[in-house]
Amino acid sequence: MKKLNLAGIAVILFIVLISTQFSYGQMERRGMHRDDHHKMMIENLNLSDTQKEAVEELSFSHKREMIDLKAAVEKDKLDMQELLSKGNYTRDDYLGKVKTINDAKEKIAFAKANHRMDVYDLLTEEQRKTFDETQGRMGNKMKKMKQRKMMDKS
Repeated sequence: MKKLNLAGIAVILFIVLISTQFSYGQMERRGMHRDDHHKMMIENLNLSDTQKEAVEELSFSHKREMIDLKAAVEKDKLDMQELLSKGNYTRDDYLGKVKTINDAKEKIAFAKANHRMDVYDLLTEEQRKTFDETQGRMGNKMKKMKQRKMMDKS
């Protein structure tokens, strides 16, 4: 009987280990997909050397900005956790933290939109059409990925 219980526990641990490795592999592939998409986008747009340099400069600048903005959101979330863990908070305290987090997320959304428009402004009319078509297809894929992610969390 004890051997049967140990075997059952071993099988369960094995399944958990395999599923964890699988989910990490999925996340890694998704990250690679974004980089591949960026490279493919640059190739499809047939950018001039000047445009490529400008897009690369914008990209690095945007990435630096996003690191700071995302860090601010994480700090705000940590502040919220701290508030909740202390307990005995007021409505104003709680709503103030929610507003701070939402404002930080809004800054991220605007930074993304500004970056897109900065790149868009560099493109010719023909390149803009290709850019819009590619972004539309990618947007649909991203929505589906987000939906799957939300379903996995449930």
